[in-house]
Amino acid sequence: MSRITPLIALVTCLTLAIAATSPAEIIHVPGDQPTIQLAIGRAADGDTVLIAPDTYHEAIDFLGKSIVVGSRYVTTGDPACVDSTIIDGGGALGPLVTFGSGEDSLAVLAGVTVQHGDALNGGGVLCEWSSPRITACVLKSNKADHEGGGLYGWHSDFIVEGCRFESNVSDAGSGGGLGCRYGAPRIVESAFFDNTAQNTGGGIFCEHSSPVIRDNVIEENEGTSTYAGGIMSRNCDAVIVGNVISHNHTYGRGGGLFY
Repeated sequence: MSRITPLIALVTCLTLAIAATSPAEIIHVPGDQPTIQLAIGRAADGDTVLIAPDTYHEAIDFLGKSIVVGSRYVTTGDPACVDSTIIDGGGALGPLVTFGSGEDSLAVLAGVTVQHGDALNGGGVLCEWSSPRITACVLKSNKADHEGGGLYGWHSDFIVEGCRFESNVSDAGSGGGLGCRYGAPRIVESAFFDNTAQNTGGGIFCEHSSPVIRDNVIEENEGTSTYAGGIMSRNCDAVIVGNVISHNHTYGRGGGLFY
């Protein structure tokens, strides 16, 4: 985890800069709006939805807006805010966080824990035809029936940085921690622990895409079927560099990496 520490400082600078330079408002949850989704509905491009520490049993959609949605980590840089600000699906069906309306990198999810999501694809976070930024988040104990237990990207150039993916499951497909098809995502300085895919890519699965997978820690993930406990890259133009890949397992080929 020590390799991720420098990025946490970088992410802090990024999110602080977004909040500081925006001329628009900060909408507090629950102070100004009782739920995160109501705050997003009120927000305009450039706004920040700032979430107080608590557990929020809801699913949210960015609705195509270029906004920051995050915990008080955004303003304080305190990592304790990440663990204490939780979006919890409680077993309800559907992704917990959706980027599905053409969001770009100015749509930011920062410093929250996303857990107990359950969906066909992307139990925790779903990115479709969008390119958001997910920074300093924890995605844990999410499940997808098909692909991307923690996060799934479809035609998406999403950015994941300084995040932790833990104990996510792809129940009958690929990408226990993260899965993507048809995009150019950046997955950098994050950690993937104890994620499981029934098919391939226990930690990360990419197909027909151009991912950059750099300086991550990928440990103790499992592909319980054919290929790749750690990283599966199939039909990709991938850059995979500087990662620590250890103690991953598959019953087929490529315990750590199959390319």
